[in-house]
Amino acid sequence: MSRFLTAAGSLVDRIKINAVSREIRDGRPMWIKRRRGLARPIMACANRFFRAVGNPVRALDDFAVWQRWEVECFLALHGDRFRAFADGPRAVAAEEMPGVNLTQHLDTGTLTPAMLAAAAGELRRAHARTCADFAGPWSHGDPHAGNFIYEAAGNRARLIDFEVQHHRTLSADERHTDDLLVFLQDMVGRISRELWLPSAQAFLAAYERPEIVARVRERLLAPRGIARVWWAVRTTYLAPAELALRLAALRAAL
Repeated sequence: MSRFLTAAGSLVDRIKINAVSREIRDGRPMWIKRRRGLARPIMACANRFFRAVGNPVRALDDFAVWQRWEVECFLALHGDRFRAFADGPRAVAAEEMPGVNLTQHLDTGTLTPAMLAAAAGELRRAHARTCADFAGPWSHGDPHAGNFIYEAAGNRARLIDFEVQHHRTLSADERHTDDLLVFLQDMVGRISRELWLPSAQAFLAAYERPEIVARVRERLLAPRGIARVWWAVRTTYLAPAELALRLAALRAAL
């Protein structure tokens, strides 16, 4: 079972459920995400995997539900400047925002404390919004580095890609804690040991909600058993001993 789940986790992490293209609409650059033909069964399998490993989100495999959520989230966060809309029965169009995603900076070693603070500030801003689906504060569900677009000119990060949704049985604090943890998991396996601790501290300090950071600290222990499979995927298969060392250093610093 463990080998099967490990393989499933790698598959979930790699499969692309959308075809993405860039188009000019009414003089504006737009990114078009169109669900592939096999997206629905793939996402149904992903949800079974998520349940097995304790990932507290669901992939939105119903196209209409996904379109509504993607558009509503984008407009709630960015609708003052940028457009988004459903484009036919299987696609969403979202206006291109200035900047590059933080994965590029993470992978090239150019990630800075200012960028991390901007990402944390964007999460804090987003978490303060009220969401009808949760009857309370909003959460993202998958805010890894690639889902932040960073604009250097304004030192501004913006969230994108609203493909999943936290389970509605979770409290707002639990969902917000999970969002912070997702970002840290993505960073820990793709940054040097020397940069890990100051980077993680910069991110958490800039979030400016000590009660949520305290909850994050409690979760800075890689689980055992089946749940460890998803942690391995999330942390880019960082060696368990190295992961434990880095998480312990952050717990001690907090």
